[in-house]
Amino acid sequence: MSPTYEITAEEVGRRLDVFLAEKYPEVSRGIIQKLIKDGSVTVNGKKVTPHLALRLGDRVEMNEEPQPVAPPEMKPRADIKLDVVYEDDDVAVINKPSGLLVHPTVRDEHDTLAHAVLAYWPQAATVGEAPERPGIVHRLDREASGLMVIAKTKKAFDSLKRQFQKHTVKKEYVVLVYGRPPKDEGTIDLSIGRSAKGDRMAARAETLPGDREAITHYRIKEILKNATLLDVTIETGRTHQIRAHFKALGNPVVGDPLYQASHFTTLPINRLFLHAARLAFTHPTTRRKMKFEAPLPPELEAILTRLRQD
Repeated sequence: MSPTYEITAEEVGRRLDVFLAEKYPEVSRGIIQKLIKDGSVTVNGKKVTPHLALRLGDRVEMNEEPQPVAPPEMKPRADIKLDVVYEDDDVAVINKPSGLLVHPTVRDEHDTLAHAVLAYWPQAATVGEAPERPGIVHRLDREASGLMVIAKTKKAFDSLKRQFQKHTVKKEYVVLVYGRPPKDEGTIDLSIGRSAKGDRMAARAETLPGDREAITHYRIKEILKNATLLDVTIETGRTHQIRAHFKALGNPVVGDPLYQASHFTTLPINRLFLHAARLAFTHPTTRRKMKFEAPLPPELEAILTRLRQD
């Protein structure tokens, strides 16, 4: 008989894939999401998306129970070169290029930052929360570039994770958006959740079940023709937070194919103009304040040069 779950008041608003991941802790969420997308999980007899927010009394039926599988074998990739800004026995700071995925997803990629980490720092293989994310404490979108910190020991990982949870890690981004934001500096505090389309996030004033708080601060750095260069900091680290927030503000990030707005003239750029330029945290062992800065990549500087000449 197929397992069936009826949603209680305590479970209202929980995402379907998260709810089932808690029911089957030995199974990866990627496997659960695939079962949902394939229709092997239904809610009230209907096929749904993994990100559905559950309601009181919903009946979740498992037409096929998820089975645990071995995690993907992670092979070091010495051919993936990293720009190492700093390293010691505990941590490394790298400047990630645009186009490099941070770690494998359900598609089981074999050319990610995580694979390169194993080649540079084999001791990180047992550090972290999953074999496919060795030493990975935080992420950057594949299309974004900039600074990331890698934990080389469990002590460093635990310390950095706590710092991220307490929002004491300082991350500053340089972002080019279309148009001009309504204020010279401001805060966007729209909650973020999965959009109805399912393949992206949505920022909205009315919080829906499953949405999470998100806070983004910005300051205008330079006003250009049809675009504005911003310094951006975030208090929270939601998926696509900066991209979704500025899309909601009416100023999508330049080079963003997912959150673009058709009424702006597209600039000639083949990557996201979002760069993690500054990173600051407390060293896990020495407790010293660590601060790093990475200049804009040449392709982003070229866009700015072109706009300044117009």
